[in-house]
Amino acid sequence: LHKAIRRQRQMCIRDRFYTYLVAIAFLALYGGLIYLYKSGKRRTGTVLLAALALVSVEAAVNMTVTSVTTTSRSAYVKDNQEVETLTRSLLPADTFYRIEKVTRKTKNDGAWMNFPSVSLFSSVANADLTAFFKTVGCEGSTNAYSITGSTPLIDSLFSVKYGLYSEAQEGSSNLILIRQEGGTYLYARRDTLPVGFMVPSDIDYSWQRDLGNPVSVQNDLCGLIGVDRVLEQVDVENNEDTARFTPETAGMYYVYIANRKVEQVDVSPTGESERSSKKFKNVNRGYLLELGWCHAGEELVLKGEDESQSLNAEIYHFNYDALHQVYNALNRYPLQVTSWTDDSLSGVVNTDQAGTLFTSIPYDKGWTILVDGVKMEASKIFDTFLCVDLTEGTHTVEFRFEPQGQKTGICVTVVCALILGIIAFISVKKTPTFLGGE
Repeated sequence: LHKAIRRQRQMCIRDRFYTYLVAIAFLALYGGLIYLYKSGKRRTGTVLLAALALVSVEAAVNMTVTSVTTTSRSAYVKDNQEVETLTRSLLPADTFYRIEKVTRKTKNDGAWMNFPSVSLFSSVANADLTAFFKTVGCEGSTNAYSITGSTPLIDSLFSVKYGLYSEAQEGSSNLILIRQEGGTYLYARRDTLPVGFMVPSDIDYSWQRDLGNPVSVQNDLCGLIGVDRVLEQVDVENNEDTARFTPETAGMYYVYIANRKVEQVDVSPTGESERSSKKFKNVNRGYLLELGWCHAGEELVLKGEDESQSLNAEIYHFNYDALHQVYNALNRYPLQVTSWTDDSLSGVVNTDQAGTLFTSIPYDKGWTILVDGVKMEASKIFDTFLCVDLTEGTHTVEFRFEPQGQKTGICVTVVCALILGIIAFISVKKTPTFLGGE
């Protein structure tokens, strides 16, 4: 059986090369049809019908081979009402927060079901934010970034206070069940940092974020603020495209695949276990694979899709005590939010030393910052987020957002509308009116 599976996978790898041959064949056929059309050796109608048939064949083949699996509408919107009910139950809120739907359908679930999220799929996705997501172990691509791969530390930094799950969560002392609606569970996360808090002014260049391994990046931040590491490496047995490990203690575990050529990893338990298998795709994007809560003595096997590539898997246990230390260290001087809307946020900071007010708000030139009513220069921290330098004392801070060019765009639109109206009026006046007759 193992040899048969190996042969099957090798055939799948070889099939990838056939894609180029098929593409060349289609190009040749299209080229032939263009030649016949230009030369006039065949009737135009015949050539067009042949082109239509060829396009139909190519579309059918492409849909069969590369299409995304479809689902029924009822299954797709099955938990929508549950999610909306749970997120509405958090209102009115006394402070700013974010929510993440862990078992999400898309990266735009937040926009779809109207809750403040971190993940986003957009053609105008913030490139700096995408780069930061990647450095800390989250998934990111050219036009998207998501919370996939985040650890509780990253959730805390992003002020992700709540999580929506499709099944009950066991073991973790960091999660508090708030409410259940149908098959959807709403959990609150302990040690979640506020949207803004004071940090040392030199942290921007002191935190090393170019270490390659996102685990090292997160642990470097811990070392910088003088607390224990949040991710502790455990023993793992790597054997070509397979890795095995058995947790000595129960807890949350994460995997980093050092080989960036690996695209898919399957994780399954050995022997009798209630744990279901997991499949991780797009692993070559470098995000951390969250194994979830693992029981002590429960062996797990990781296997790559491509047998020619070694996994080079590194496995880490998350230290919640260290997370609590991080929270206490960074939450000494928090931004106490007093009000917020879609394009503004206000709060008060009381600090006994000068420093930088970090916010998990993505930087944009459209932001204006007022400190005690005085306009201050908005700065960028970690090449990604909005921040402002503050002196010792108590300060009222207000953030306002207006897209660049908005006022200019409104003026241009109004002027163009007026010009169009004048042209239409003149055209109507010049058009002769016939009352009757020939």
